[in-house]
Amino acid sequence: GSSSCILCASGKYSTQLAEISEATCDDCPAQSYSGDGSNTRTNCTCHKGYSGPDGSDCQACIAGTWKALNGSSSCILCASGKYSSETAEISEATCDDCPAQSYSGDGSNLITNCTCHKGYSGPDGSNCTACIAGTWKAFNGSSSCILCASGKYSSETAEISEATCDDCPAQSY
Repeated sequence: GSSSCILCASGKYSTQLAEISEATCDDCPAQSYSGDGSNTRTNCTCHKGYSGPDGSDCQACIAGTWKALNGSSSCILCASGKYSSETAEISEATCDDCPAQSYSGDGSNLITNCTCHKGYSGPDGSNCTACIAGTWKAFNGSSSCILCASGKYSSETAEISEATCDDCPAQSY
């Protein structure tokens, strides 16, 4: 009698012809998948959240990145102003916003990568507060706001330049 060939199951592949046992079906590398009846290792493609060449070992997307599709495409960086501390993420939604008035570069992997804008101060990764009237801060980061020089004042908050400090009126300081 004749019987049909049986396909290797999904997640497996075989390069052998005319075999008589399922044992000839090899597992795809970890974190990869193939459809039923795959006949080459390169049919094994990385899962979402993992990346690598087809048929090779797949590596988890590192913190600060994500990948929503199966396949060999690269992991995508979280956008600037966002961060993610988790690995093997599958959605851009896993990239969290930095706290208000702070910023991070592309692919940031820790909340402490979020630093305060100019004119604001606070610890990296925490709430940033506006420099109070009479102070200014010209650089991003956690440094403190700087007082206007003696004999100068400013009535505005969140100032980013010493030039915003005006001279006090005559006969005052």
